[in-house]
Amino acid sequence: MPTTLPRSTLSSLRNLLAGAALALGLVAAPAFGQITTVATTISGTTQALNFAVSVNPEARFLGQGKLYFVLLHNGQFYLLSETRGFVPYTSTEIPEYRTIRQATETIAVSNWNTRAQLGGAIFVGYGTDFWEMLASGRYRQVATLAEYPIPPVAGDPYAAYSGAYVCSSNTGATYNATATFTAAQAVVDTSRMPAIAVPSISVPFDGLGSSGDRIYANRDFPLYLVSLDTTAAARYPLALAYQANDFSASHIFVCARR
Repeated sequence: MPTTLPRSTLSSLRNLLAGAALALGLVAAPAFGQITTVATTISGTTQALNFAVSVNPEARFLGQGKLYFVLLHNGQFYLLSETRGFVPYTSTEIPEYRTIRQATETIAVSNWNTRAQLGGAIFVGYGTDFWEMLASGRYRQVATLAEYPIPPVAGDPYAAYSGAYVCSSNTGATYNATATFTAAQAVVDTSRMPAIAVPSISVPFDGLGSSGDRIYANRDFPLYLVSLDTTAAARYPLALAYQANDFSASHIFVCARR
């Protein structure tokens, strides 16, 4: 795989990122760099998902800070408590997962039936309390709940582009990835791409690019854009761009079939 990405692809994806940021009104985003997630792992199935995320809190929060695991789905927040499970957010109660006890904290959920929460966003964070965490931007999105494992799609005109890819980044590094395409959605396994904080992304079809590529994208930070080149013998059928927030650098990958 080459270490130099095609200039036309880089330019196209950067323009798409810039346009998406402008569409968001250039709203200042939280300081995502203040929280370090060590790893996010997902296994099992949608009906029995095993999910774990590890976080390195700042030392000053040990023994007194609070760790939070938040699920946002259809406008409703749910907070995970270690002892009570998921608790819907109300104006009178905001439960933490637990008090921070060690330098690396791991939140794990086993046999989680996520069927009713597909499309939900998972955030982790910490602070002296929930509102201090929000005000300080000490949180980040670590996953979007999608069908797992990625199901095969039959009868869709773009299912033929689903499969395994080798992706080259704009730094020259290469990573293995899998992708599933339909006319309406693209799902990409990004678990082997350390620059992308979530193990998989699922984005809806957003329109056609200037060169006829199919563009799948979201409309909120963190921004994900997937480009599918359906022309015959395309060298890089899949391209992916990611930007964590309004002030962060963009990460761009182009991918060839394996």
